[in-house]
Amino acid sequence: MSQIAEKEIREKAVEEKGNIVTKFDLFKAWWKWCLAVEVPVSFDRMQALAFGYSLNKILRKVYKDDPEELKEAMKRHTSMFNTNCDWGSIIHGIIISLEEQRALGNKNITPEVIQSLKIGLMGPLAGIGDSVDQGIVATIPLAIFVPMALKGSVIAAFMPALIYLAWSFGFSWFLMNKGYSLGKNAVLEILHSGKIKKVVDVASIVGLFMIGCLSSAYVSFKTVWVFNAGTASKVALQSILDGMLPKMLPFALVMGMYLYITKKGPKYLRIIVYTMIFALALTFLGII
Repeated sequence: MSQIAEKEIREKAVEEKGNIVTKFDLFKAWWKWCLAVEVPVSFDRMQALAFGYSLNKILRKVYKDDPEELKEAMKRHTSMFNTNCDWGSIIHGIIISLEEQRALGNKNITPEVIQSLKIGLMGPLAGIGDSVDQGIVATIPLAIFVPMALKGSVIAAFMPALIYLAWSFGFSWFLMNKGYSLGKNAVLEILHSGKIKKVVDVASIVGLFMIGCLSSAYVSFKTVWVFNAGTASKVALQSILDGMLPKMLPFALVMGMYLYITKKGPKYLRIIVYTMIFALALTFLGII
C-alpha cells in the first residue's frame, strides 16, 4: 500500500471519530480570551498566559486520556505569544482544531507544526489587525460622534466606545469560529487572496486622513498678538497667519510633537510637561 493511500485511510479514520470540541467549548475559550487578554501580560511572555488560560479546559478535554500529551500542550501554549486581540482570535480557532485532530490520532499534526503556525501567524495578524482597528474602527466613529458630543449629545459621547466594543467582540468571535472550521488553511486562504492587502492600504490612508481631520478640528492654538502697522490701525497676527495658511499653528504644533516622537521616542509624559510649560510661557508673554 502506498504512503498516499495510508495517509488517506488515517485521515478518514480521524474524521469518523467526530469532533470532541463543542460550540459551547469554543464560546468559553473565546470569552476567557476576551476577559484575560491584557490582564497577565508580562515582558517575557506577553499574552501567553491569557492564551493558555483560554485553551485550558479544551486541552484538558481533548487530552483527558493522555496526561503526557496534556502536559506538553500546556507547556507549548504558555510560551511567548503576542498579537492583535481581535484578529488573533483566528489563531485560537486554528490551534484548537489542530490540537483536537492530534488528540483524535492525526500524527501528521506534530507539536512543531502547531507551534510554528502559532508563532508564524502572530506578526502578520498583529499588523493587519492594528491597521484596521486603529486606522478605521477607532478613528472614524470619533470623527463622526465627537462633534455631536461637543454640541451636548450625551449618547454621542459613548457611541465610539460602543461601536468599538461591538466590533471587537463580534469580529473576534467570528474569526475564532472561522479558524476552527477551516483549520490551518484559514489564514493562508485570507493572506493569499490578495484582498487583505487592499484593506490594509485603505486603512492606512483613511487613518492618516482621520488623524489630520481630528488634529485640525480639536487642536486649539491661536495667537492674540496685535501690532501696529505703521498707522493708527492695529493688525492681528492670527489674521495674517490664517490668510497664509488656515490652521497653521495647530499644524505646526502637531508636526513638532510628531518630530519629537520620531527623534526622541514615545515619551508622552515629557511631551505633556513640555507643552504645559510652553503654553504657560507664551500666555505670560501675551502671545497666546
